[in-house]
Amino acid sequence: MMRGFAPLSHNLPVPKSNSDHADAESLALKRFIGQDLIGVLGRLHDDAVMGPWRASHPQDRRGARAFQSALYGDDHAHGHAELCLLIEGRCRFSLAQRGAILESGDLVVCPAGISHAEAFVTRKTDYRLVWWSLNEADPSVHVTRYSGSEGFAFDHRMSLAALPAEPRRRLARLRDWAAADRPPPIDGLREALLTLALALFRRAIDGGNAPMDTREVIVQRAITFVQDHSDRALSLAEVAGEVHVSPNYLTSLFRSVTGKSLGRFISDERMQRASGLLESTELTIKEVAGQLGFADSYTFSRTFKTFSGEAPSRWRETRRV
Repeated sequence: MMRGFAPLSHNLPVPKSNSDHADAESLALKRFIGQDLIGVLGRLHDDAVMGPWRASHPQDRRGARAFQSALYGDDHAHGHAELCLLIEGRCRFSLAQRGAILESGDLVVCPAGISHAEAFVTRKTDYRLVWWSLNEADPSVHVTRYSGSEGFAFDHRMSLAALPAEPRRRLARLRDWAAADRPPPIDGLREALLTLALALFRRAIDGGNAPMDTREVIVQRAITFVQDHSDRALSLAEVAGEVHVSPNYLTSLFRSVTGKSLGRFISDERMQRASGLLESTELTIKEVAGQLGFADSYTFSRTFKTFSGEAPSRWRETRRV
């Protein structure tokens, strides 16, 4: 008789943090904000700020470039605005399906609902981005990088929740500017971003680690969402949207933290749910497939056999011996 499947999440090797690792991360974060981020924001100028406005699109400022997403297969859009700051290197960038090459110091305003994506210029061209997610419920800053030797990686994520009153006002102003039909005033934009960066820097110096989401926290939120919705098909973009990061970042982060691909985890959790239905109910194979959102029982059976090594009907028989 076959043994039942162990819940897959129990096998995810999420590493445990230690004090030395936490101290190193805290020091790296302080250096990043105090030296890199504040320095680049202080030099922000009109020609470096781009968005969907006429004559200010990245393609208009930096010249048209063919763009093909090398990260997760397609551009994506959010229900909230984002600001993308290229802090180091060069990268390709697509805004509303029109591509350009960004230079260090460029900032792109991506309003809610406008598709955008990024990719390397060449595999030898490293770059680092700072994404300001202006989500109302969970605003945040996350820092990502690409290198030819290491691929895409997630460096830092800082929550913009629970800020003092003045940084909160600046955050609200950024949302208003991102929704406007003209570029934001450069002095106001620079001041708002510097105010937020300084608030994060003070929080880091004061040791306020609790409001700053770690990699493991983001991955655990994704795991919980997948498990809570394993009764239907989930896309990588949907899971990433739930934790307010881009699909390519989440897939890279998920694998680095757990050692498993996010796509495989989504599929396995769905099959884990299927195994429970096959064992504990009298539903037909077709009915189980329908409950899990499969278009037909053939696709479900093929997926289940890949997961378990046996067809659903055979697996049910052996469990009930």
